[in-house]
Amino acid sequence: MTLSVKCSRMVPFVCVVASVGWGVAMVPSAVSAQSPEPEASLTTEQTLALLPDPERYRLVILDEGLTPQAVQDIGTMTIEAIGEDHFFGAIAAHVPANSQQLAVRIRTKLHSLEAAERAAMSDCQEERTDDASTCRLIGQIVPEQWDADTPNLSHDVMYALQQGADEMDGPIFVARSRDTAAWAMWSGDDTRQSALDECDDTVRDTGADPDCDIVVDDAP
Repeated sequence: MTLSVKCSRMVPFVCVVASVGWGVAMVPSAVSAQSPEPEASLTTEQTLALLPDPERYRLVILDEGLTPQAVQDIGTMTIEAIGEDHFFGAIAAHVPANSQQLAVRIRTKLHSLEAAERAAMSDCQEERTDDASTCRLIGQIVPEQWDADTPNLSHDVMYALQQGADEMDGPIFVARSRDTAAWAMWSGDDTRQSALDECDDTVRDTGADPDCDIVVDDAP
């Protein structure tokens, strides 16, 4: 099931439980355990030209093995749970031992689908016990229109760029984390390192290792 949603204007994760069942046995989904390599940076002009509408997202329920009612319930529940916190996001789930309820973990506001999938699966694995079913990815939250050229940025960053770039003086620098929702945007000469430092400090505050890259760079 795919739903396109328009959001007005934003919880790093939400835990929800649904009384729905798998239609067939669960098959674990493959998710890379490795962080991606740093991306080549673009200028603000190049980035803006590639951005989709930051207020429109698409919820895709990966329905293999889910009953039609489960798909409908998860879709409705996800839209209500995430509110304005959307792409990039992922949904992972497992069935706890001695339960017919599906325990669902949602991660949103990451800067790539891969990062969101890793985070959702990590949350699910931390919650499940050895006698529970296997964790599995069951949903994706992505821009309504996107392709291989779409910058790996959360909707927060896209919105900030679209709304604020014209009002900022001097070169613009955007740093964003590869594995968390952290980011920073600075403008002005010699502020590249400031953007990177602020982003890394935000990552440290989450207890993770700094992993920020400069992805928008207007330096000559």
